[in-house]
Amino acid sequence: SGEMYRVASSGEKIEIKGVPEVLYEGQGGLFDILLHPDFENNQQVYISYAIFKKEGDEIMASTAVTRAKFEDDQLTDSRIIFEATPYFTTRHHYGGRMVFGTDGKLYITVGDRGKRDENPQALDRYQGKIHRINDDGSIPEDNPFVDQEGAVASIFSYGHRNPQGMTVHPETGVIWEHEHGPRGGDEINVPEEGKNYGWPVISYGINYNGTTFTDMVAMDGMEQPTHYWVPSLGPSGMAFITGEHYPQWTGDLLVGSLKYRFITRLSLDDQEVVEEESLLKKVGRVRSIEMGPYGYIYVGVEGNPGFVARLIPKPNQ
Repeated sequence: SGEMYRVASSGEKIEIKGVPEVLYEGQGGLFDILLHPDFENNQQVYISYAIFKKEGDEIMASTAVTRAKFEDDQLTDSRIIFEATPYFTTRHHYGGRMVFGTDGKLYITVGDRGKRDENPQALDRYQGKIHRINDDGSIPEDNPFVDQEGAVASIFSYGHRNPQGMTVHPETGVIWEHEHGPRGGDEINVPEEGKNYGWPVISYGINYNGTTFTDMVAMDGMEQPTHYWVPSLGPSGMAFITGEHYPQWTGDLLVGSLKYRFITRLSLDDQEVVEEESLLKKVGRVRSIEMGPYGYIYVGVEGNPGFVARLIPKPNQ
């Protein structure tokens, strides 16, 4: 709903002032919080959220990113540096995940906003894309469509449905993302610049009512997912396991499940999933997974109240 807190080591919650107003309806609200790689020196914070405006009698919404300075438990010098146009009346498929790549660029996911036949394949629209911008919101000169007339210059890859997880491989520096399919066809992708990931022309899923919208799972010029799930698990949150605390899992990929309320651990051989295991079954709707600065896994779970858990291995295991 737009509240933000700093949690002290004592457990005290200190509310952060100056958070931009969000549209807290449907799947909209405050999405992601990201610190600048040089936060220790510049105190820059990035916030993705459902932005809104009124047009006539309608409240229109979109995905936006604001950059602000964090000082004295306040956000100051706030500026919108990314705004996905056009706005829509729909209240779902916002995306809103952010990561900084090893190239220093900010990557942002934007879902198709429930307009699958209009947005994901259209290069003149922001929706259904992964975007790449500089840390100040300007456009990198080497973006794949920066010189294409009519194309949105921030687009990095397109043909995505609703990416709810994104992370950087700790060794290769490559961006990984996952996204919701419809009924079936949730995907993990390793997006490459300028590539088309197919939605909704190709898909391993069907409509929620059991009908089909495409009979194709592959097409020339469209990329195959690295991994996909049928039935859907509702993926959200994504992190590679690093550090010394989980030696048997080092290099594995963790993905949260909203639908089945667990974490799935994926063992990889390069970019191929060779084993999958369910962890923390029935823990709740897993929204976020992060590797903390001291090498522990943190899991954010929705609920009333929601909570954050730290996973501590048993001794000698």
